[in-house]
Amino acid sequence: MMCDTPITILEKAYAKLIAEYRRLRLPEPAVKNFGLNPGWNAVIGTRGCSGVAMSFVDNNPLYGTEETRQDLVFLQSFVGKPLFEVASACLAEPRISRRSVALAALNALSQPLVTDEVLLAKGYSVGIEVKDQVKSDDKMVIVGYGGLVKSYAGRCRELHVTDQRPPETFRTTVVGDTIKYGPAGIMVHPAEENKEVLRDADVAIITGSTLVNGTFEEVVGYAKHARIRALYGSSAQLIPDVLFENGINVAMSVAISDPARFEYDVMNAPDMETALRKHQRKYNVSM
Repeated sequence: MMCDTPITILEKAYAKLIAEYRRLRLPEPAVKNFGLNPGWNAVIGTRGCSGVAMSFVDNNPLYGTEETRQDLVFLQSFVGKPLFEVASACLAEPRISRRSVALAALNALSQPLVTDEVLLAKGYSVGIEVKDQVKSDDKMVIVGYGGLVKSYAGRCRELHVTDQRPPETFRTTVVGDTIKYGPAGIMVHPAEENKEVLRDADVAIITGSTLVNGTFEEVVGYAKHARIRALYGSSAQLIPDVLFENGINVAMSVAISDPARFEYDVMNAPDMETALRKHQRKYNVSM
């Protein structure tokens, strides 16, 4: 059972979504099915509401099987029930497996609230490109090593990347006349150095997976002096209102553009990444 006063960012999002559904008189979607994958978990609901969240099953050595294993009987008990109900039940337990499903359900519930029409009606700006706002003398920190990193290489004075995985995970060794190590121009740090690296960042771009592993508040707090504090990735589809109220000023995420095809491809595509790439609509929104 959830606390009366929201504490975590996910609990705050839950409360905000309930308020928005009531304000806009949106019909409440129900769970159709769950899609579980070594990289991602998906919650597919009625009314075109689908959401995903990182699963941490095979992409992070910090979390063991007991923390990431899904209880299939538990999940099956929510099929046909309201998405708010599965989100509430999963928020009651802090395990990574439950938080991942809770976030996926909250992201699914956020789907009707991240259209340009709704965002513009709230006075937000859409279509912002963070790359265009990065200055050549900026110190930039990306929390979570991913495909986004190469997009910013060479755009700023310093580019730092922190990740829970060991820095060696991302090192490339090039053997020629000399032995060199890449990626060039990028300084990779362990997550233990987040505070040190983020405290004087001009631009901080933070992975949405911090919403799953419970480090969001901590990491955003370290970056409180940054001019740009962005949350990015498929896990970051959460209603942006709550992100803006809790230290983020730019949300860079994706919504499922074709829920029916996505539902089919969750089962039939080679992996969840393929299903996501085929059916995602990218959106950037700022305050």
